[in-house]
Amino acid sequence: MNIYDDEQDDEGVAALTHEQYQEYKASCEGLVEQAKKAAKLSENQEFKDIVMDAYFDQEPKRLAGLMATGRLSEKQFEDCASDLRSIGSLRTFLQDFIQKGNIAQGELENLEQAWNEAILAENTVEEMV
Repeated sequence: MNIYDDEQDDEGVAALTHEQYQEYKASCEGLVEQAKKAAKLSENQEFKDIVMDAYFDQEPKRLAGLMATGRLSEKQFEDCASDLRSIGSLRTFLQDFIQKGNIAQGELENLEQAWNEAILAENTVEEMV
């Protein structure tokens, strides 16, 4: 069974088999679960204290302060810059979980709606025959 009739005139509408539907649905559900875990983690007080406050807020200030002294060797300065990039990368990595989860939730809703419409259309055609 295809989610859309292959003979539809709508360009850009892809046919989706039941197996593909199940795989895509499982993928979206996995992303939604990761987003829930990331959101739960962000509510954990220890995580807030260590990662959100100490690592994402205090550590960049400390590193910038060291860099601004003008007393670091070129290697030490580069190490501080590398540490700042790492902090930014982790922040982005964690934020992406929630963003991807929100996108996946929308995709999951659209997928379910399209699948239900395809089943309804198929049932209607069968009843007419």
